[in-house]
Amino acid sequence: GAGRLAALGVRSVALACNTAHAWHGQIQALFPQLRVLHIAQQTALYLKAGGARQALVLATDGTYDSGLYDAALADCGIAALRPGQAGRARLMQGIYEGVKQGDMPLAVQCFGEALAPLLQRHGAVPVIMGCTEIPLALPQAPQARGAELVDPAWILACALAQDAYAH
Repeated sequence: GAGRLAALGVRSVALACNTAHAWHGQIQALFPQLRVLHIAQQTALYLKAGGARQALVLATDGTYDSGLYDAALADCGIAALRPGQAGRARLMQGIYEGVKQGDMPLAVQCFGEALAPLLQRHGAVPVIMGCTEIPLALPQAPQARGAELVDPAWILACALAQDAYAH
């Protein structure tokens, strides 16, 4: 797909899926004529501009395993805070059995239960919703009320628009 976009003269592209950014470097190397925006880097820059020193990262196991947000946040001087195994399991359940299966009440419950102990432990720090399914349910969770929820897809879309209109 990136090759077809490059052939059409596209200058910038964005991948909506957070986990897919594990292949960002490979895609960028294959198509150097494209500017492949990086969701975690754009999110880290956004948080840095807002003065964040720490951020909770709610994501898939694949995103955690790739270190995607850890590296991008560290480059901006921001500590990445993650849930433990039980929280990760609840996130994955909310993503796959909840949102992807259309069971939004389950997703709201799972995401809220994953978030609550993190907010209790770390206080009021930004919460990166690092999977495109999480913003569809987490904002409705009672545990998320008052939390600073950060949607990387929105940040990436803004960066793509800004890049497009800058030319």
